[in-house]
Amino acid sequence: MKNNMRLLVWLIIILFISLRGEDPKSATHSYSTFLLKRDFTLLLGHNLDKGKHAHGVVVLNKRGMQKQCRSWTELAYSQSIPNPPMQWTSKYGSITFNRFCRDFPDGGMNEAGLFIEEMSLAGTSWPIDDSKPKIFMCLWMQYVLDTFESIEQVVQSVHDLTIEGWSWHFFTADRKGNAAVIEFLEKKVVVYKGKDLPIPVLANTAYAKELKLIKEYEGFGGSKKIDLENDQMPVFNYGAKMIKEFDPSKSPAIDYGFEMLKKFSWSGTQWSYICDLKALKIYFKTKPSPEIKRLDFGAFDFSCQTPVKMLDIHAFFTGPVEQFFHDYSVEYNLGCVKNTFIVSNYESVFTSHGSTLEKAVSNFGRYSESTKCTDKDR
Repeated sequence: MKNNMRLLVWLIIILFISLRGEDPKSATHSYSTFLLKRDFTLLLGHNLDKGKHAHGVVVLNKRGMQKQCRSWTELAYSQSIPNPPMQWTSKYGSITFNRFCRDFPDGGMNEAGLFIEEMSLAGTSWPIDDSKPKIFMCLWMQYVLDTFESIEQVVQSVHDLTIEGWSWHFFTADRKGNAAVIEFLEKKVVVYKGKDLPIPVLANTAYAKELKLIKEYEGFGGSKKIDLENDQMPVFNYGAKMIKEFDPSKSPAIDYGFEMLKKFSWSGTQWSYICDLKALKIYFKTKPSPEIKRLDFGAFDFSCQTPVKMLDIHAFFTGPVEQFFHDYSVEYNLGCVKNTFIVSNYESVFTSHGSTLEKAVSNFGRYSESTKCTDKDR
């Protein structure tokens, strides 16, 4: 009887969350991002943490690709809704880390040195405006990397569009060293940048709350000590202290960045990566494949006249891995999204809205088939 009651309560929770259009597992995920900026160093580091294996793919996205806006409701539930049309043509190539499939990244960097990443944030509440195009949050991140080069452009886009999804907030930075945190609280856009972003670290707590709590600690206005050996310390505190203590003359920046990500990590960390916004290079490793792999933007052809390239994020390579990318195929893309949906138990979200796992897999996995190469490739 107890087991039946527990099952019923869990099903009710899943249904409640799914009706809000959120990830039913988001509360169990932990993510973290930081900006390390000192002298000639301009690095972004990110961890994706999950309790179980996270499928993922690294995608080489091309410039000159024409794309269409799609909402979460259209993609996940196959429901036609009033949605002002919007299309764009990618101005920049990008390299992204995708849990779903092509065109739906968790984060990455473009040729202009613009970076964006997501992290879970309970309490997210998206603004609603039916007069603006509705776009699923992952597709919005690809739109950002396709189109923009500055954080100001990214911030403007959240006012121009209605973003749909579940509980996420975002960290973005550009090649000039500017950074912004973007949150959606009480159906309003909340942005921190410039002097309002004194500590460029973001995890899974609202930024204002992190900033308030750290004032109790030594070096940030209080008397408590930030103990880097205390694994109960908030990630934000680790990041704040390690950024403050970074000395590029004593430690190579990439090594120090991975040390920061190691300090942020827990047993469920699935992948870690660092973007060098000035050198346009990316370094990454994963739990199944812990050797550091390297990607150099200069080694890729971002012209849309050549095939989109993909690589299993957990591939067992080390060092430069550009040669191991393979051409995009719709079959591989469909497999990527299906694996993620099954492992993450998304099927109940789709069925609760009258759709099916198969329809959602097709909508996401075949979206890229609707994109096309134009003559606008520079």
